[in-house]
Amino acid sequence: MARLNAAAHPREAIKENLYVPRPGATVADFLVRRLELEPSSSHLIVGGVGSGKTTQLLMGQKQLQTVPDVHACFIDVSERHDLAKLRSSVLLVLAGLTLGEMFPEPVSQAIKLARENFRKWAHGYVEWFDVRDAGDEEPPDHDDDDRFMRPVHVQGVLVPPEPALRADIQAKARQLAVLREGLEKSIKHVVVLFDSLDRLTDLKSFAEVVDQDIRAIKSAGLGVVVVGPLRTLFGPGRTIADRFDYLYHQSSVDVEQDTAGEEFLGRILRKRVEADLLPDEALHRVVQFSGGVLRDLISLARSAGEEAYTAGIDRVGVTHVESAADAFGRSLMLGLGPDEITVLQRVRTQRSFVQTSDKDIALLVTRRVLEYTNGIPRYAVHPTIAPLLEQLATKP
Repeated sequence: MARLNAAAHPREAIKENLYVPRPGATVADFLVRRLELEPSSSHLIVGGVGSGKTTQLLMGQKQLQTVPDVHACFIDVSERHDLAKLRSSVLLVLAGLTLGEMFPEPVSQAIKLARENFRKWAHGYVEWFDVRDAGDEEPPDHDDDDRFMRPVHVQGVLVPPEPALRADIQAKARQLAVLREGLEKSIKHVVVLFDSLDRLTDLKSFAEVVDQDIRAIKSAGLGVVVVGPLRTLFGPGRTIADRFDYLYHQSSVDVEQDTAGEEFLGRILRKRVEADLLPDEALHRVVQFSGGVLRDLISLARSAGEEAYTAGIDRVGVTHVESAADAFGRSLMLGLGPDEITVLQRVRTQRSFVQTSDKDIALLVTRRVLEYTNGIPRYAVHPTIAPLLEQLATKP
């Protein structure tokens, strides 16, 4: 059961040799090849929840470690920052802190200053300016040692085609460049891999860090890879995705029309569960009900195992898988309104899905609708909710 923990971080699966490569070239393969050619390029990976984006990021890091003169740093943003409070400079500061930890002691004064600056920017600091230095007003009545900040912003007349980096972002970028240049003798190229930003629901905050942080990190001479929200593929979000040099869509594995995909998912489960506990017939049903979503594959197998265990049976049967799938599907159906049900029924019966609203996109993001990109894009409802939708359709 420990090997069927869908909530476990993918790094644990890789460490325990549970990773199974997808058939053909993977996102990680494309990522590494392009970073070999352009080490300071920017990359965006998107895909549905549980589709394996983090795994591809980690495998990309592993492959990059074999490339001469390239060092890849994996940063799970959610482990170090509250994503609900994401704003520009967060990724920049995380990159600076990470590079600062890469230096062997002793370091130069410039490196010490850059590291200290990133620590200050990360955790906050107080800086005071003497009001008398401004020279445009009387000092306060209280003690002369009291100081306070008086920023003055002068806006230019011309507006550049691309917004300029904010002054504070530029200052951080310069210090990041100091750290990168300090590493250059031992590590020629550094690539920073940012995970977890696909969980953001507010595209505005993501757009801000792309506009400021990603540009600043690139300007400092670093490569950058970001796992971002699936919504960047649609509507206004597309302009955000276009700011990256490369875009990758990690879709679900097609278990209905791709035999290799079905075999791939079967190998993943066999790495984790022996045949005497999960017979081939039950394993096949788990693969079918997963819809090709890696996280759901593991979760359904675990739930089926729990069904068997609570029934006092020492091996998983098809009935246990179907019970687990029914419970899983009902949880996916929770909170859906009549409009969403109508859309799902159309996808189920006609395989037709056109994203015309935020609600439609939300069905993709929450994997009630699954997209497969083998050649021509194909859409299907999640297999665990298909029987429930059929029951609703036959109700008088």
